[in-house]
Amino acid sequence: MRRSRPLARPTRLSSPDLAGPPTPSDYWRREDDVRLDNVAVVLVEPARPENVGAAARAMKTMGLRRLIVVGSDAWRSGKARALAVGAGELLEAVEEYATLAEAVEQMRAVAITTARRRRRTRPVHPVEAVAPHLLSIAKSGPVAIVFGREEWGLRTEELLLGDFWTTIPMATAYPSLNLAQSIMLVCHEIAKASTGSLPDYPWEPAPKGERQRVLDHAAETMLKAGLQPRPDIEGYQMVLGRVLDRALLEDRDVQVLHGLFHQMDIYMHRYKLQNKETTHA
Repeated sequence: MRRSRPLARPTRLSSPDLAGPPTPSDYWRREDDVRLDNVAVVLVEPARPENVGAAARAMKTMGLRRLIVVGSDAWRSGKARALAVGAGELLEAVEEYATLAEAVEQMRAVAITTARRRRRTRPVHPVEAVAPHLLSIAKSGPVAIVFGREEWGLRTEELLLGDFWTTIPMATAYPSLNLAQSIMLVCHEIAKASTGSLPDYPWEPAPKGERQRVLDHAAETMLKAGLQPRPDIEGYQMVLGRVLDRALLEDRDVQVLHGLFHQMDIYMHRYKLQNKETTHA
């Protein structure tokens, strides 16, 4: 019986530069750079534990560390840990929220990933165009990149929470990427953007929750004033939200707009100008 010879032990290379491809910490991250730490990957109701594990692995490979899971405990499964090779600490540190609104409440900017054309559309930008903006804002606070449910994505009210809508350009019209693949590609674009020049934001956007409350206040005041939104209030909020999100309002902007709508509310109440259809006894 022929015995196979043992494999020769590889010779150690004398130069550390030739020891292999760069690790994520060598290539993407800098010691004084906190931007990647401020980027959270948010998974909304992931159904498959394997996708959560693969997400953690992709994130660690690309230098991201903050993973948020909304409305699911799939990440607790052993299947998730089996796929999170070398990234178990990210699963240990998962942040859980009941709703997407709660998860992004304190985010300075939110990017929503989408692969579908929608009836009421906002501009949808390729992820390589959005990543530099997210990272620039991440210099001053947390930002999020949101991935919807595997089967059908996000609800309209969840889409409204996005400052940016982004997609992965593909060669075909059919979106054939699964969730884990999409996360890997997006994380790669974010990490790659950290090595280049970024747009300058000389102001710090207010937390998403505060900016969302301005949008809700505006819609409520307009309804009281007799606005007949076309085609409905959700469509109106999506259009108005597009205007406000482009500005990425800072705290003092939020206060000014709240004050404006509050004065309108007082005026309508004083002179009983509320729309009867929207005034409740």
